Amino acid sequence: MEEDWRITLSCLESPDPSFIGQQRTFTNSPISIGRAENNNLVIPDPSVSRNHAILRITNDYTRVFITDMSTHGTEVSGKVVPKGLGSGFTLENGDTIKLGETVLQYELKLKSSVQSTMVGKIDRSFLDKPPEPVMKEQIEETPLPLKSAPPKAPTKKYNPVYLGIIIICLALIIYLLIKG
Repeated sequence: MEEDWRITLSCLESPDPSFIGQQRTFTNSPISIGRAENNNLVIPDPSVSRNHAILRITNDYTRVFITDMSTHGTEVSGKVVPKGLGSGFTLENGDTIKLGETVLQYELKLKSSVQSTMVGKIDRSFLDKPPEPVMKEQIEETPLPLKSAPPKAPTKKYNPVYLGIIIICLALIIYLLIKG
């Protein structure tokens, strides 16, 4: 069975020359990266933490993010990744991931049937930015009403046909009373 997605990590730079040029392809999420042997991608770099980072893909395949679990830090295309769980950083195809002195290139490939279900590129960059502080001058104060007005009773609207029938019936009754 062909997987819906593949993440490929290629080594561009490393203190270990034998690691440069190596590629690893993953089809399971999460992907653990670090120096320890229990990681999905083991990096032979003493400046990389034992459990350095984790890559995860969302269930709808629209976002892959990296979480820095290290003490040394991680950069994605020159931007510092926030540390700790819950602080993922969105990856884009072609991004470089710097862990210690090792640089990896990231690539996500989706199966064509998955790509055809996507309407377009979704901009999720706002997820990587901390919220902007709100200045006191920016907050508009709306005065609250002292007393709330009672709710208005709903008005009934009558069908003009029924009104016409009622008027004709009343006119007929009046005519019969006068003539009778």
